[in-house]
Amino acid sequence: MNEIYTIGHSSLKPEDFLLLLRTHNINCVVDVRSIPYSKYAPQFNKKNIKEFLNYNRIHYIFMGKELGARRKDKDLYSEEGYLDFEKVYESDLFNLGIQRVKDGIEKGFIVALMCTEKDPIDCHRNILVARKLYGQNYKVNNILINGEIQTQDYIEERLLDMYFPNRMQLALFSDTTATDNNKEMINKAYRLRNKDIANGIFEEKGLAANEIIHNRVY
Repeated sequence: MNEIYTIGHSSLKPEDFLLLLRTHNINCVVDVRSIPYSKYAPQFNKKNIKEFLNYNRIHYIFMGKELGARRKDKDLYSEEGYLDFEKVYESDLFNLGIQRVKDGIEKGFIVALMCTEKDPIDCHRNILVARKLYGQNYKVNNILINGEIQTQDYIEERLLDMYFPNRMQLALFSDTTATDNNKEMINKAYRLRNKDIANGIFEEKGLAANEIIHNRVY
């Protein structure tokens, strides 16, 4: 089974970030940030991290346009004004990016999708990008800043605990099978997380969700 890693740089020192990559033999970092700059962690600004990784013989590829969570196409937004990840899944640009990542893995690169948030459950690198690859039978390994790995199966359990803490009781009153019911709840949990991630971005910008189409912070 092919594998893909994800990692959030947070406020790590470059040397500590490098150690995490080397621990898992990663030789290619795909930057999925739409805006590859941070006033809180300038060491991870595009130019700085690219030079640092290349110096340490790790490839750096910026794919924020293809795989980022800020889009210009208004058709990819929900009626409430936030980016709908399920619509993004079907977009040509996103799927070109996914195919490019898959091509790299097929060539033997060990790839990590990089974004900012330290917890993968809070970031589109997992809820949008890695989920797509997981659905195509890739094993997803989410690297935490303490070096531990959370698989996508584990992330999905966290999502269920987050949004359906009483799911065992709900299942008793469902007409569907346990497997179908679980799958339905997982899909709904991803959608709810999509919305919460988007709302978090809006709050950072001081915008209401319905202002997003007009202000284009994505």
